[in-house]
Amino acid sequence: MPDFRFVKFDDMVCRQTAFGNHPLGAQGSLAYGGRFNPPALFQLLYTSLSPKGVKAEFIKFSKSRGQRPEELLPREAHQLFVTLHKVIDLTDSHNRKLLNCSARDLVGDDWKLTQKIGMRFNGVCDAIISFSAAAPKEKNLILYESGIRHVVILASSVIVEMSEWDKIITEY
Repeated sequence: MPDFRFVKFDDMVCRQTAFGNHPLGAQGSLAYGGRFNPPALFQLLYTSLSPKGVKAEFIKFSKSRGQRPEELLPREAHQLFVTLHKVIDLTDSHNRKLLNCSARDLVGDDWKLTQKIGMRFNGVCDAIISFSAAAPKEKNLILYESGIRHVVILASSVIVEMSEWDKIITEY
């Protein structure tokens, strides 16, 4: 394997789920796939490094379903603490160069390359750090199953109205 730069990760992340779903449940990514995983091969837990990022991801998700965000409420916003020893950081230009991909490739609508990257690092590391496609100045932490085992749930809040996202952002 080329000389990738792996990093440690020891910080809080945010995640949103449908009301009543477990904060660490990744079955949706297994069934439907995601930016870094094709369906039915392996599951990933998609999280954001900031409350602003998780809100943007929710809004993008609702648009992808052809619905207004309010129509998908209530949701739950979760604060998780994650400690990982081996994470591939795709916001690092050195790693992107080795993968022959750009920052734009990581946030684009064509998932072929990102899913290929996800498959390449499955079993090699615990998670991927990448730019958020919903808010490219924000970052996401995408956890493989080995990484999910190193997550502690700190808090969960029910979001009934869109304005409540902003309260969570200031409380974070």
